[in-house]
Amino acid sequence: MPNDLVSQIKALAAETGYAECGVTTADPFEDYATTLEELARRFPEQREQWLRMMHRARPREKAPWVRSIIVCIRWYGRYEVPESAVGSIGRSYLTDRRFEGCPDHDMPARMKAGLIRLGLRVKRGGLPDREAAARAGVARIGRNCFAYSDQYGSWINIETWLVDAELLPDTPSSGSPCPEGCDACIRACPTQALSAPFTVRMDQCIAYLTYEAPEPVSPELSGKMGKWIYGCDVCQEVCPLNKGKWKNEKKADWMLEIEPHLIPLALSQMNEETYRKIIHPRFWYIAEDNIKRWRASAARVTATLAAGNSGT
Repeated sequence: MPNDLVSQIKALAAETGYAECGVTTADPFEDYATTLEELARRFPEQREQWLRMMHRARPREKAPWVRSIIVCIRWYGRYEVPESAVGSIGRSYLTDRRFEGCPDHDMPARMKAGLIRLGLRVKRGGLPDREAAARAGVARIGRNCFAYSDQYGSWINIETWLVDAELLPDTPSSGSPCPEGCDACIRACPTQALSAPFTVRMDQCIAYLTYEAPEPVSPELSGKMGKWIYGCDVCQEVCPLNKGKWKNEKKADWMLEIEPHLIPLALSQMNEETYRKIIHPRFWYIAEDNIKRWRASAARVTATLAAGNSGT
C-alpha cells in the first residue's frame, strides 16, 4: 500500500506540472541545524538571521503528526524572459509563479488538493527546502549553495509538503554536483558574498542587498552591485552545471507585457501610479512602499550604464 500511494503521489505531481518528485522521512535535519549554528558562530553580526531559521530543522516540533515529506521540483528555466531585464532582475523573479498571471501559479494549491483527495493530512512548507530535496533524491547542493537538478540545473524552485503517512522514502542524493576543483561561482561573486564553498555571507549577497538589507547600502557594496536592481544570477550564470539548461521553450507572457517598464531608466523614473498598478502587482510579495528602493537601485544602474557608454 505505501508503495502504491507513492506512485499515485508522483503521478499527481507530474500531472500538476512538476518536473520531479521525491519522498523522504520527517526525521530532523540535524546537518542543517549544525550548519546554522556554525554560520552564527562565524558571522556573529548575522547570528539572529541564521538562528531564526532553526525551527525548520525539526518538522515534528510544530506538527507531531507528520510522518513523511514530499518534495517537488518546478523548472522555470523553460521560459523566455524579457531580454532587457536579464542581468538586472533575477530570472527566478521574472518567472515567479506567485504572480497569478503565471500559468504555474496554482500548482501548489492543486498539488495539496490532490494529496487531500488521496486521504492525506497535509501541511505545506516550513522546511529547509534544499536539504529536503537532497534527502528526497531530486537535487544536490552546489558550492554556491543553490540546489541542482541533474536535468534542469539550478533553474528550479523547490516546494514541499508534510503528510501523515509513512511513505517509502527515495534514496537520498549524495555529494556535491560540482566538478572537482571548480570555483567559478566564488571567483565571479561581485561582492565576495560567496566567501568559500557552501558558504554565503547573507549581508553581502546582492539578492539580499536589493530587497531586504537595511538602507542605505554601504558605498563599498553598492559599487560592486553592477546592473542588478532586484536579485542576482551571477553565480548561476557562470556555473558549468547550468550550461544548456535554460531552454526558452515558452514565453513568459505575463512578464513580457510589462517589459518596457523593466528597463533600468524607466524604473528609475517611474511614478507612484506606475509602481502600484504595474510593477508591484508582479512582485506583490515586496513591501508596497518599496518604490524608493527600486528607484534608487535603477538610478544606480542607469548611472553605471551611462558612465560605461561615455567611456568614463
